[in-house]
Amino acid sequence: MSVLMNKQRGFSAIIAVVLIVLFALLGAYMATLSNISSLNTTQSRGAMQAWFAAKSGSSWAVYDAIQNAAANLNCNAAGPGFTLTGGATNGFDIQVTCTSGSVTEASSTYTVYSLTIFAERGNAGDITYVSRTINVSVSDAP
Repeated sequence: MSVLMNKQRGFSAIIAVVLIVLFALLGAYMATLSNISSLNTTQSRGAMQAWFAAKSGSSWAVYDAIQNAAANLNCNAAGPGFTLTGGATNGFDIQVTCTSGSVTEASSTYTVYSLTIFAERGNAGDITYVSRTINVSVSDAP
């Protein structure tokens, strides 16, 4: 019987090492999943904020285009840029591009403005960089 016991000596140490390695790999995998989940949540939140920032920029651009039409000013090819400073859209840079064209229907002539609003926060290539573009058409037709 002592010969059989001598052959099995150290077998439990091998099992313990294998289990430790398996649990370490499982822990590393779970940590990676947790980090990816957190990053996805952050980027999803940022994408929503970018959309709301672009939507805010579009509201301003529509108002500005109509006010410029009332003042008989032409739409600039590259409009002004500005940075939002309030709420969840704080820090978003907004760039507005505007083109206009005159349209005549029956006896009415009016202007149609094509607005492109680009909102971004961060630097391109960064993990937290987000941007969104919205295109809007509006006219000053009565």
